[in-house]
Amino acid sequence: MTSKEILLNWLTIGFQQSADRLSELFYYDKRDDQFFSVLVTDYFLFDDELNLAKDATSTYSEKSLGSLQDRIRRIENKDLDILAIPRLGQMEEREIQRQMNLFLQTNNIDLDIVTIGETEGNGTITINVTE
Repeated sequence: MTSKEILLNWLTIGFQQSADRLSELFYYDKRDDQFFSVLVTDYFLFDDELNLAKDATSTYSEKSLGSLQDRIRRIENKDLDILAIPRLGQMEEREIQRQMNLFLQTNNIDLDIVTIGETEGNGTITINVTE
């Protein structure tokens, strides 16, 4: 599978998310030319000021945690360089493709230079809820 096909598959998954399914949120970062997603559980890694929470630990690398923290902070601050991927749910394949192409064109996203921001695939989060 080519890198472009991988990007299009990832983007299709993002577009096919139901509006009421919030376990994973999909975005495009114009600053970094990168698609990325945030798991809802990732928010538990940070306190209300978006500093690393004292009662949470993770197997994410320092680099991944820093990137995640930066992106969540930018999402919370409504950074105009962070675009939410539209959540269209399950609709006809042609319509999804049309909406994806419109999103890519409208935002001048060049699939030849864009990447997907990945965190460690088997990252775990531990939260102490007894205190």
